[in-house]
Amino acid sequence: MLVLGVALLAWYLASMVRRHRRGVVAERGTSIGADLGTLADKPRVRVRAVTTAGPDRVRLVLTPETGPDHGPGPTTSADLELLVFLSEKEFGFALLHEWKRSQRSVAMVVPPGSHIVRLRSIDDLQPLTLRRVDER
Repeated sequence: MLVLGVALLAWYLASMVRRHRRGVVAERGTSIGADLGTLADKPRVRVRAVTTAGPDRVRLVLTPETGPDHGPGPTTSADLELLVFLSEKEFGFALLHEWKRSQRSVAMVVPPGSHIVRLRSIDDLQPLTLRRVDER
């Protein structure tokens, strides 16, 4: 009788797991696949200028892409100018210059109320997180 009870309990648990398990498709925020899905929702920009603005500070000018094949980007054509903490010796400085040279499309996320700017190349998925300088 005990063996039958254990078998029924195992069958019940297995059926519950099968019924409620999630698929293999990535969900947003939990994997690289999710990140790819999220990129389609973000404004896309191109790096127009990268200039040194002081010790460990870089002025970054981003030009928004607009149009039906560039996602729901900003409707304005005004450039976005940011002052960020970044040294010329850091990887991000060279990466920004590469994105400028190649005119790569970059997805941009600026969390509300945050000093963080997240950029990710659409082509090779290279991410870059920068911290904006508070200019008060």
